[in-house]
Amino acid sequence: MTALKDWLAGKRGRSVALAAHLGVGKSRVSQMAAEGVPKRYMLKVRDFTNGEVSLESMLQEHAERGEVSHV
Repeated sequence: MTALKDWLAGKRGRSVALAAHLGVGKSRVSQMAAEGVPKRYMLKVRDFTNGEVSLESMLQEHAERGEVSHV
């Protein structure tokens, strides 16, 4: 399970709040939770979650998928 998926599951309404903060739909947030956070959203996600979803965890998820990360 991804760090974002864990964070979203921790409290009701987090998906909607994060989607509004990022300016995306709730389905996009679900996609990010399942497939990883795109690099362009990583800092915003980290800040919105007060560091509970760390930049390191998101980058690690990209590395595990074999993606090169240059943030």
